[in-house]
Amino acid sequence: MTLSHVLVCRGPDCLTRGAQEVYTAVALETHRQGLSEQEVVQTQSGCVAPLCGTGPVVCCYPSGAWYAGVTPQDVPDLVTHDIAGGRVVERLAARRVEGVA
Repeated sequence: MTLSHVLVCRGPDCLTRGAQEVYTAVALETHRQGLSEQEVVQTQSGCVAPLCGTGPVVCCYPSGAWYAGVTPQDVPDLVTHDIAGGRVVERLAARRVEGVA
């Protein structure tokens, strides 16, 4: 059963700001916390235009939170609190999609 869907922006700006490292950190941390690929679907996305220039951008569902300026060091908090726990990490939150959760 899928618990969460995580999209990591791989647009040109986010890539120059470390998006690949964030994507890799999410994969490693979800595995470290015992979450399977069936529970957490991870996707590389194109540019998340409304937040372009503030990346790396990570979008998590079902919380509907869009996070900006995410670093690999932020990933354990994202996995523990949002991806596994369904709670938005306020210090990183840039936007929320209303009516999702």
